[in-house]
Amino acid sequence: AEGSASTMAREAGFMDAIKKYPGIQVISDNQYAGATQSEAQTKAMQMVDTLKQADGVFTPNESSTAGMRNALKQMGLSGKIKFVGFDASSELIDGLKAGEVDALVAQNPTKMGYEGVKAAIDKIKGKTIPAITDTGAVLIDKANLETPEIEKLLSGK
Repeated sequence: AEGSASTMAREAGFMDAIKKYPGIQVISDNQYAGATQSEAQTKAMQMVDTLKQADGVFTPNESSTAGMRNALKQMGLSGKIKFVGFDASSELIDGLKAGEVDALVAQNPTKMGYEGVKAAIDKIKGKTIPAITDTGAVLIDKANLETPEIEKLLSGK
């Protein structure tokens, strides 16, 4: 099994959501980009003909997003294809600011850690804990990048 469970779940969620838009045709799916940014960039470069036909790209994790960003720049397609990726490293935020990435889906690791510890303590105390705790996700783009909410999220506070 290639990829992590969270990455595969993101891909499945994307494919489920895209079904609501019959005018959008997925021209490539289930592409394992590898475990590193370098592998992801190499894989993306191998898809140059497919990418030249694409109107948009979605990548489900930090390494695939960074690799795709670099590949699109190298192919001269940066800013010409709508590009939404996952995670918000400083490198990817730089790509967003430069117009190389249109949006990033970001989680809240501080809230994830807090809720995880809280659930563990509650479980130890014998309390019932929910099967799922939604710690949220946010779409970051140029319009909201400098809002207090996003700045706080990116600072990890």
